[in-house]
Amino acid sequence: MSEQNLVNRRDFVKTTGGVVAATSLLGADAFAQTPPGRRRYAIIGTGERATGMWGSQIRERYSDVIQFVGLCDINPKRVENSKSLMGVDCPTFTNFEEMLDKAKPDVVMVTTRDSFHSQYIVRALDRGFDVMTEKPMVIDEKQCQAVLDAEKRNKKKIIVTFNYRFAPKHRTVKEVLMSGEIGRVLSVDFAWYLDVYHGSDYFRRWHAYKNGGGSLWVHKATHHFDLMNWWLGADPVEVFANGQLQVYGKNGNVRADNCRVCPHKKDCRFYYDLTTNPTRMKLYADSESEDRYYRDACVFRPDIDIYDSMQAIVRYSNGATMAYSLDAHMPFEGLRVAFNGEFGRLEMRDYERQPWEVATGEETEIHVTKSFGLRKRIPVATAEGGHGGGDDVMRDQIFKHASAPEHMRLPDSRAGAMSCLTGIAARRSIEEKRAVRISELVRLT
Repeated sequence: MSEQNLVNRRDFVKTTGGVVAATSLLGADAFAQTPPGRRRYAIIGTGERATGMWGSQIRERYSDVIQFVGLCDINPKRVENSKSLMGVDCPTFTNFEEMLDKAKPDVVMVTTRDSFHSQYIVRALDRGFDVMTEKPMVIDEKQCQAVLDAEKRNKKKIIVTFNYRFAPKHRTVKEVLMSGEIGRVLSVDFAWYLDVYHGSDYFRRWHAYKNGGGSLWVHKATHHFDLMNWWLGADPVEVFANGQLQVYGKNGNVRADNCRVCPHKKDCRFYYDLTTNPTRMKLYADSESEDRYYRDACVFRPDIDIYDSMQAIVRYSNGATMAYSLDAHMPFEGLRVAFNGEFGRLEMRDYERQPWEVATGEETEIHVTKSFGLRKRIPVATAEGGHGGGDDVMRDQIFKHASAPEHMRLPDSRAGAMSCLTGIAARRSIEEKRAVRISELVRLT
């Protein structure tokens, strides 16, 4: 497939005056075709994200437009405990096909382990249902092709819930770039920092294995790659990457099966007391007898096969290049990103968590420095809620039919594919010690 074909974008929405109506975004005008009343909503995979962001929070905020009709999980204890925590009244299932048959949802939300996303997306599409999915949409190129092909043959649509796009700070960056103030973007410096609390948590769970989450190149960085694709309005073309496992996994000198039974609690700096979190105890500890999944598994398990330090050079279809890094063992959390343009530089420093005081309203700094000119600070609207205030904005578009500018439309399967494929290419680049072209991986036309 040629690079030209790769960058031919499909437009899944109708626009009027640059404003997108959310009713046209969830699958072939799905909202518009549904009679007045509440949409029938079912979830596959009832872990913590499903229970909170896509469960109890949906019930609390959108019960006038959404009716829960089914919850499904392969772990029978977890699905019942999740239902209790959500506070909803609907049937529960351990078989996905049975849920589709009996619950007859209008839309299926996929919140399983990443490696299972593709099979449930494809099965739902083939049964004629619209689909929303947590990121990442898939974890490898074969899954990606299967999802794109299923969507095409069924003429149904997918929303990939990239909530980071909808945070006011990220929207501000997008709008400055769209204004042309720094001109054409030539290169980007992008560093994302996961602190020792957040970063280590990925190594306690199924995310610690490539066959679970595709590595942090896919599970976590798909957020960042989607932001960059969206910010630049361009596709990734080629990726060259490096990755190391330097802190977790085999690097530890003490280990056990999980923290609750560990004899080294006093000596391990990553000891985590699961019993202090009632939600996780109910969802995971109370369900261990069914699947032997430990939410507080040791971060020093010797079979961990993902990276905790990653670097990549990504080339884009508009000629820009990005130097990207992700570290999962930092003393602070946040990001730095800088766009080097032909007329100046746009910089963003975002503070999410750090062991020093950051004044309220100063968590995000955005500056533009013009060539032969002065530096100015760009104001950023404050927002409450998860993911920098992006969660509710995105969910209002999905469930409340909120209108939005064209550049804020809901991410579709193509966005899901291009973000995942950047990480998939990075992972393959490390394994094969070469630059990997996106056009090697899937057919997008």
